Amino acid sequence: MTISTFLTLALGILLLLFGRRAFWIFVAVAGFIAGLTFATQYMAGQPELVILLIAVAAGVIGAILAILLEWLAILIAGFLAGGYLATTLAVSLGLTVAAGNWVIYIIGGIIGLILVAALFDWAIIILSVLLGADIIMSVLSIPSSTYYWLIFLGLIVVGIFVQAGIWHRRYPVERTWGRREPS
Repeated sequence: MTISTFLTLALGILLLLFGRRAFWIFVAVAGFIAGLTFATQYMAGQPELVILLIAVAAGVIGAILAILLEWLAILIAGFLAGGYLATTLAVSLGLTVAAGNWVIYIIGGIIGLILVAALFDWAIIILSVLLGADIIMSVLSIPSSTYYWLIFLGLIVVGIFVQAGIWHRRYPVERTWGRREPS
């Protein structure tokens, strides 16, 4: 197991279980995955360390944005996660997604952005659980079969239960942006 594989698995688990509670992890991982995808596609032939550094830099930028500009970072993370998930879904359904074809990514990104803007808590939970489960499944390299989908759905159920069930009651998170102040 390489360093990037181990790091990717750890980030997938963090997203699956804590994406809503520590939304900056969600934003950082979305940035990391976007950076990793970009670097892998456009910097083929570069050493793994260079690709990993680009991905980590994108994740750090995402985390800093999450701390300084919460509303902007959440919207960007919603776009990145939605785009990544739409592309992954398209590929898993057998559609061919060319490297230069960004239409599916942009459509998924817009859907993710709208979901996050409209349904903050649930959008963060659902997007972080789906992204975390997808990352974990990609690291496990289970071929598409009944077992793949059972494990994937099991991860989703566990992630939603942990984030919405246990954490919501004990540690409520309140959105600090996008609300009108009482007059």
